[in-house]
Amino acid sequence: MDNEQAAQVSDTSALSTSPVNLPSTDAGQPRHGVTLPAEQIEATEHQGQEQGTAEHFEPLQYEHTWEGASAPPSVEMPEQAPISAARSGAPISASPTAASPPPILPGPQRKKRRKKRRWLRVVLAVALALLVLLGGAAAYGYYYFETNIQKPLSTMIRPVQRSADEPQLDRPIPTDSTVAGRVWNVLLLGSDNDQKFNFPAVLTQVMMVVHIDTIHNTVTMLSIPRDSWVYVPEIGGMHKIDQAFLLGAQQNNSFDNGVRLARLTIEQDYGIPIDRYAWVGLNGFVKVINTLGGVNINVTHPIVDDAYPRDTGNSANSPYSYQRLYLAPGPQHLNGEQALEYVRSRHADLVGDIGRTQRQQQILEALKPKLNADTLLTDIPQLLSDMSGYLYTDISEQEMLGFALFGRNFPTNQIKNITLGPGPGSQNYGNETNVYDPSVGSGQSVIIPNCQNIQPVVNRLFGLGNKQTCNVGG
Repeated sequence: MDNEQAAQVSDTSALSTSPVNLPSTDAGQPRHGVTLPAEQIEATEHQGQEQGTAEHFEPLQYEHTWEGASAPPSVEMPEQAPISAARSGAPISASPTAASPPPILPGPQRKKRRKKRRWLRVVLAVALALLVLLGGAAAYGYYYFETNIQKPLSTMIRPVQRSADEPQLDRPIPTDSTVAGRVWNVLLLGSDNDQKFNFPAVLTQVMMVVHIDTIHNTVTMLSIPRDSWVYVPEIGGMHKIDQAFLLGAQQNNSFDNGVRLARLTIEQDYGIPIDRYAWVGLNGFVKVINTLGGVNINVTHPIVDDAYPRDTGNSANSPYSYQRLYLAPGPQHLNGEQALEYVRSRHADLVGDIGRTQRQQQILEALKPKLNADTLLTDIPQLLSDMSGYLYTDISEQEMLGFALFGRNFPTNQIKNITLGPGPGSQNYGNETNVYDPSVGSGQSVIIPNCQNIQPVVNRLFGLGNKQTCNVGG
């Protein structure tokens, strides 16, 4: 019995002195120098694999030898690599009889991969939906622009070629040029097409040269009274300047000929080079003001006209009817019809026909604040509809945008106004008188332009130097 116990003690000492690399000493796991049953060792090993530990050990091979019912099992373990080698990252040799377990993917990593794939599908779906929406918006925007802006705008752009008799510009501006860095002279023609005439053979109630200097940031409106008595080229003879467009349009019933002759008359009689033109029918002018909500002006003196033409609105079919017109002095808010009456009335004004020209300039200045960026974005389709058939110009789309951007921040109070009519001293640009007009077979109240005072103004404003270009008598 003593021999058997000594043998057991000897076996136990041999086992305890052998280096063994076991899992950490968690609860329920073996500690150094303690012999464990085989079932407990296998359970511990299996638990280490499920936790995904970084260092795997090959399954241990055990031999169980029982020498008696009360004898503890004898465990035989393969030779292990030293702990220092395992810590240093050196490969650990396994028993040749050991089988490598298949890699087991931890459960949390599988869930993360599934979540990533799910989020990727969501992102792709959202991106696809955004592409569809953006594509639809772009298509609608293009259709809207093409239908409501591009199409009506294209009907208004009407270039008029210069005739052989027209003076050639020193530096003609090409079509679709940039507005900045240039000086522009735009001839503005306004006709009331009041049913007494058949379009395009109409009189021009407004003749104005708008001088736009984008280099020095100045704008000047030079108005030529409609009663100015001047020579009309090609037709010959002296006429009121408002008949120049009418006489030209009567040739072959051509709108282009009307624009060309009106432009030629300004260039030859006053020596003012014209770069662009714009013709506006005053009925369209009424619609635009109504769309913009009217205008606010200050009436400087009462307007009383007992012979104002009653040929617009509900009375459009009565071109020879008249009505009494009265506008009280002071601040006034005018709708489209009232604004037309204000710029059109010519009888009983305290300063005569010159007063009407000044009122026209006043309404144009009152319109500028209305034509801001917000209004153009929201009302431009309606404005274009209002002007359909009432606006023709050779200003290109690109130039329109350029002028709009230039005028957006231009102060209205810095717009200069000059009227080439009667005035005091050196500002007396014309004299009122009565003459016989053979074209109508009766006497006419006209203004004889005073070239002596007009020439310095034209030379200074249009950069003509010391040229003598005013020759209204032909």
